[in-house]
Amino acid sequence: MIIAGETSGDRHAAKLVESLKSLDGSLRIIGIGGDEMRNAGVEIIHHIREMSVMGFSDVIARLPFFRKVRRDLVDAIRREKPSAVILVDYPGFNLRFARTARKHGLKVIYYISPQIWAWGMRRIKIVRQNVDLMLTIFKFEEELYKRFSVNAKFVGHPLIDEQLSANEKEFDKKNFGAGSDSKLIALLPGSRLQEVKRVFPVMLKTASVIRKWKNGERLKFATGCAPAIPDSVYQDFMRDSDVDVLLTRRVDNLIKSSDAGIVTSGTATLECALAGLPIVVVYKTGLLNYLLGKALVKVKHISLVNIVGDDEIVPELIQNEFLPDTAAKLLNSILWDEGVSERIRRKYEAIRSKLGEPGGSMRAAKLIMEGVS
Repeated sequence: MIIAGETSGDRHAAKLVESLKSLDGSLRIIGIGGDEMRNAGVEIIHHIREMSVMGFSDVIARLPFFRKVRRDLVDAIRREKPSAVILVDYPGFNLRFARTARKHGLKVIYYISPQIWAWGMRRIKIVRQNVDLMLTIFKFEEELYKRFSVNAKFVGHPLIDEQLSANEKEFDKKNFGAGSDSKLIALLPGSRLQEVKRVFPVMLKTASVIRKWKNGERLKFATGCAPAIPDSVYQDFMRDSDVDVLLTRRVDNLIKSSDAGIVTSGTATLECALAGLPIVVVYKTGLLNYLLGKALVKVKHISLVNIVGDDEIVPELIQNEFLPDTAAKLLNSILWDEGVSERIRRKYEAIRSKLGEPGGSMRAAKLIMEGVS
């Protein structure tokens, strides 16, 4: 059984499933995931589009649904008798389900660790008691877990493999409506519907501001759309905008082709760093969620780029700081000040070295097969 609850988890879990099946073609895998996991051969019990939540209030409102999901998974365990459960990120649900899986006698393997370094160490006791093997994608996580007697192995970040694949392709800004003399700006509002609704309107206003400053000269905008969110959601917001924005599902190509980006905090920030794309990182949530998060989160930065780099490599605009004029000024400096963009790209190089070597999904698969044999 394998459980991923978000778009990035679906992508990374699909690569892991492919690696597992290459080691054992008779393997049968059930669980929660998205289209990529389904295409990799997972029998889907619940789709990730059902699982998307953002913030404490949203979780509370949907507790009855998540209880049903848990019951469905327990029924599947009793019926199918899997030999192990692989939990992929998504800690709000997966850390609780780790206890359930352990009670039903399953080996529990966690791939892509909960960010315990951000939420304080209260979760590490749950991990130590309920997880047999923790597979981390950051080296510092392995070292942290080992200090607390957790069986942890660093396998490397799966984005390294995806980036190698992307580097083999040729990218052309013309595919996104920009000529060689134009500047292409990527708008990446996140993979969750709640994120898009809060962030995308401000991104569009930011695009309008910077376009007016430059009189629209040589500026093109494209939005990377999340797999589980229909175009109509983005189009509803775009009707009120005076900026033409291309919608694309080719997010990796957009990142590779753009000159600058404005990106919601998440895995996409690391993708941009690996592609050498200078960005402004933004985040906006409900007031209650923000106040609770501010009280609980223990890190100086919100973006993975700055956390992994242990430095303010890219600017961050959080909550009320995320204003169109402020974001536009930062983007403007990235686009037309070579010193700013080069400084960001130079610091990106230090991040790549911290993400491990290619082949992380296969290393994880081999450790999992050893653990369940």
